[in-house]
Amino acid sequence: MSSVKRFFFSFSILLFTSSYILGQESFKEVKTISIAEADAIFLSKNLLLLAERYNVDAAKAQIIQAKLFNNITLNVSQNVYDPDRKLWFDASAKGETASSIQKLFLLAGKRNKLIKIAELSYNKEEQTYFDLIRTLKYSLRSDFYNIYFLNQTLSLYDKEISSLSKLIAVFEKQLEKGYVSKKEVLRLKSFLFSLESEKQGYSTQLISNLSDFNVLLHTSNINYLPRIEANNMNFIALDSIKLLSLIDTAAAHRYDLMMAQTDININKANLSYQQALATPDITLGAGWDRNGSFVHNFNFLSMQIDLPFFNRNQGNIKSARFNLENSKVKLMSTMDVVQSDVNQAYSNALSADRLYHKFDEPFVNDLDALVEEMVKNYEKKNIGIVEFLDYYDAYKNNIVQINNLRNNRANAYENLNFAIGRDIVNK
Repeated sequence: MSSVKRFFFSFSILLFTSSYILGQESFKEVKTISIAEADAIFLSKNLLLLAERYNVDAAKAQIIQAKLFNNITLNVSQNVYDPDRKLWFDASAKGETASSIQKLFLLAGKRNKLIKIAELSYNKEEQTYFDLIRTLKYSLRSDFYNIYFLNQTLSLYDKEISSLSKLIAVFEKQLEKGYVSKKEVLRLKSFLFSLESEKQGYSTQLISNLSDFNVLLHTSNINYLPRIEANNMNFIALDSIKLLSLIDTAAAHRYDLMMAQTDININKANLSYQQALATPDITLGAGWDRNGSFVHNFNFLSMQIDLPFFNRNQGNIKSARFNLENSKVKLMSTMDVVQSDVNQAYSNALSADRLYHKFDEPFVNDLDALVEEMVKNYEKKNIGIVEFLDYYDAYKNNIVQINNLRNNRANAYENLNFAIGRDIVNK
């Protein structure tokens, strides 16, 4: 079958399957998309990503807040009632009015340390956003391949069910004429029922995957179905990549590892800030008092500072040190997890790839041609029903296993991409 014919055949199967599966939602527009198109829709429309983006913007706004200086405090007081002169709110030269202004000055670099903490918190929120993309993209692509190969398996069942139904219809006519036994027809119907039951199980899996897939793409009036061209399955040869190189790549691109390092930096900055809090801040002010002091129109300067005799922020400093040590241990733990993830994903991908290359496309085509010959031979009574059903079942199992093999290989490569933290093994 030419590539063009194969595409249109697959496309028609997809539309048929979608109509069968979606039931009441079959009025929705159905579109087939490639994995690159799915990625683009996901990045622009996924609601979890949009929500996390707001967290990033909120963290960025905290940097603006940290850079702001403390406001000047204005204090104004006015005598309400003069009992000697029996006057209310006397603002004349004989009345009492006072005013002052004060400004808090942060010492020991507290403002710059707060800005640093805000900037690091923003960096971590960005890393959380990109790590969410990594996680959700892996789910999206896993669903993409699962749906595609489940559709391929269902098309096999549709083909076998259709072929067997036609064969049963022929044999039922021959049964009426006494050419075949009722036992043989019942045996064929039993096998057909088994195929229908197995197909229902795969359809249930497909419904679940389609639901997750379209939620990730945030679709309302469109149902997207995966489309894969033949060259999209030509992944990079893993034998050409060294495991240590992949681990180094993961160390540079895994955002959960970056977050663990950022946590250390945040805790270092917080320790520095807590130590700075041991230095008391100073409040400077100036004021004027018309009649409330020992002289008329008293002008004064003021200074206010805490005396750090009792509270020198000892507890918070100690706590910050423990948090810093905690984050260092977590970084080492995360690095161990990253190395383990890459090692396991690489081994699984290598195993799946090697098994995949043991079965080529001609093998599948030969199976298709051979099963057609078996049907013809059975119709001509050249083979018995036991041999026919055994081969028919073996053919079905082989095609299902090949679809599973292709799906497992694609998912193994995506799992390796997920473990590395970037798309490195896809062409």
